[in-house]
Amino acid sequence: MAANINIRRDVKDPFYRYKMPRLQSKVEGKGNGIKTVLPNIVEVSRALSRPAAYPTKYFGNELGAQTKIEDKNDRFIVNGAHDADKLQSLLDGFIERFVLCGSCKSPETDLLITKDQSIIRKCMACGHNSDVDMRHRLATYIIKNPPPKEKKGGKHASSGTRQDNSSGSTSANGDEIDVLAHGTAQLEISADEDDDDDWGYDEDAAAEIATPSGGLAQSPDDDDDDIDPFDQLGDYINSGEHDDSAIYAKAVELDLGKNHRTLVVVIQCLFEGSTTLVKDIAKHHKLLIRFGKTEKHQRAVIGGFERVVEANLGQLLSKLPAALMALFEKDIVEEEVFLEWAKKPSKKYVSKEAAKKIHKAAQPFIEWLENAEEESDSE
Repeated sequence: MAANINIRRDVKDPFYRYKMPRLQSKVEGKGNGIKTVLPNIVEVSRALSRPAAYPTKYFGNELGAQTKIEDKNDRFIVNGAHDADKLQSLLDGFIERFVLCGSCKSPETDLLITKDQSIIRKCMACGHNSDVDMRHRLATYIIKNPPPKEKKGGKHASSGTRQDNSSGSTSANGDEIDVLAHGTAQLEISADEDDDDDWGYDEDAAAEIATPSGGLAQSPDDDDDDIDPFDQLGDYINSGEHDDSAIYAKAVELDLGKNHRTLVVVIQCLFEGSTTLVKDIAKHHKLLIRFGKTEKHQRAVIGGFERVVEANLGQLLSKLPAALMALFEKDIVEEEVFLEWAKKPSKKYVSKEAAKKIHKAAQPFIEWLENAEEESDSE
């Protein structure tokens, strides 16, 4: 059994009392059916005193990937291949945004919901109320899918002594609030940590990321309104043969027409399983441009094709330079964006190992770009 790690991985003190298991991941399937199972997310979430669906949904939102929640079987899945290190870095972001106190940084917090449908982290250590960023999609999910309210006399996981006999509370501004997540962070005093791993909140990994349809697969009882729009778009594309105009119209209908994340959903749904990338890029290039041409959109296009190649490295790695050339010639991705991307392999869209292989395979195209730029400058 792996040793527990500090909930705050920036804290190197081996006697730091707030611990959690190190997150594990297991990749299953291949091709379009590849997925990552989170074997111990229930134990990790218990240590954070949050329902396991919350970090799983957070991963889906940040990665733009479909997620599947099977509470009865304790089975939590994120579509695509994601290594444990990348997910652990994303979990740092979840902890920062939805667990830690904004004042004292203690993980011993409860989630509270106000009458005006905002969420607060109430700290059991210092008493401070920290607002949750309601712009994050997970906040909407929490409002729609709150855990059971705390029962009177219930005990927090951190202590067998503290009891809360009220069914509600009051925020600093006087709003009436209900307790949502009713267990504070797990305490464990342990000196047998393996703290040799460098703590790194990978900004690339935790930044805005996309892959096919990001969201939570809902159970039959859930309202349609709870289904993530990226899920709906991905399901629509995969449900049958739709022309590009219909796909864009569906994206607009779901308010995803100019969202850069949409591009990776579209790319993965249209290109995964293809062995004729250049031909298919020519077929769909107008659709890809239609979603937008900002740098974010162009980087999302590259990220989408990184994921397509990662799903079939054996067949597609050698075809990558030609595919990148097609993206360049069709004016989907500009030279400056390619050159910036080529500077450093990133775990933003794919595993670190896959990113290195992809960058190595792309070198002939990148060198051609650099030489073309030098020739242009000399002229």
